Amino acid sequence: MTSTTVLPASAVPLIGQYVPEILSLARRALLWAVLYGLFTHASRGGCTTPGDAATICYNATLNPSPVVWLVMAAIFVAALGRAAKATTTAAITRTLSRAATAMWVVPLLAAVLGIAMFMASSPDAWLHGTPPPNVTVQITTR
Repeated sequence: MTSTTVLPASAVPLIGQYVPEILSLARRALLWAVLYGLFTHASRGGCTTPGDAATICYNATLNPSPVVWLVMAAIFVAALGRAAKATTTAAITRTLSRAATAMWVVPLLAAVLGIAMFMASSPDAWLHGTPPPNVTVQITTR
């Protein structure tokens, strides 16, 4: 004969009531992570002829930074940890709300800054070995 113990409602952790909000946060984070990956791809190329030397051609490609995805994962895990330890519904709601805001601010800011640095940087800097972060440069001479 097995016995089952029914816990009173007050003994159920508060975080269990917020499973739909947590799933929504996870879906939004995944959406922003995918959008960040899609919109931080860019390429730019051209050729220069420095004086009497051979023509130097370049092709630069901007790629998404894996650090942004790691930061988003850390925010999600930290928010779940803080929400699980919270003792009031207001604290859980505030934690999940802040995490949801960070989930779109981090990739959006990283994408805007990455693309702006890519477009504003000089091809001369790329040719001399100092491209912006997450930019790969292929150089050919003719």
